[in-house]
Amino acid sequence: MYFKALIIGCLTGFISAFFGIGGSSIDTPLLRLFLNLPPYIALGTPLPLTLLTATIASFAYKREHLVNFRIALHSLVGGVPGIVVGSYLTAYLSGKFLMLFTAVILLFMGIDFLYNNVIEKIFRPENISPPPAYFIISVGAVIGLLSGILANGGGIFFVPAYVVSFRMKMKEAIATSLLTVAVMSVPGMLIHYHLGHINLAISAAIAIGVAPLAYIGARMDIKTKSKTIKLLFGIFLITFSIYFLVSQL
Repeated sequence: MYFKALIIGCLTGFISAFFGIGGSSIDTPLLRLFLNLPPYIALGTPLPLTLLTATIASFAYKREHLVNFRIALHSLVGGVPGIVVGSYLTAYLSGKFLMLFTAVILLFMGIDFLYNNVIEKIFRPENISPPPAYFIISVGAVIGLLSGILANGGGIFFVPAYVVSFRMKMKEAIATSLLTVAVMSVPGMLIHYHLGHINLAISAAIAIGVAPLAYIGARMDIKTKSKTIKLLFGIFLITFSIYFLVSQL
């Protein structure tokens, strides 16, 4: 079991840093499919790794000055209270619902990225005014609530939200998301641990694989064209989410 967890850590450490999604959204289905963990444990166990992955990858992006600190700060103002509420809500939702909800969210995110990859030049103007603080806070609150329910740091939602709603460039969105995810994962992790949703031994095994691959993934992303990242991200999410959805029915 622990060897499989190590392999999952290597895989998701790279993927989460490369795509800026923190890791939990991918870890949860993998833990459910390959380690056959109970739904709540599969949901909460990756959260400590989200903090590790996002922090390591953030250092790589910070050197390139890609983080938008204004948007990150306002996202946290709304996102932290949202993730606290959402995390406690999981105690009242069935495990099967949470797994199916995870799969559906991944599917819609993949479709969203493919769609925006096709119409990027029309959809995103070159010069726009910065989004107002209240709008960023509102988006952060909604994402925080969803992230708390799904036990992740929010990267799976923040990256597309930053690109679509705030018209950020892809690499800037990923870099800013990673910083936001690193902070937001802390209250979610503490609450889910209190609820008994985290297996620390498996988290530690995954961490061994995550640490080196997260930095490599972030460095590779910096050298890759944004349009290519979007296309790969969308295809990966759609394929994986469909498989996971079918397996949980």
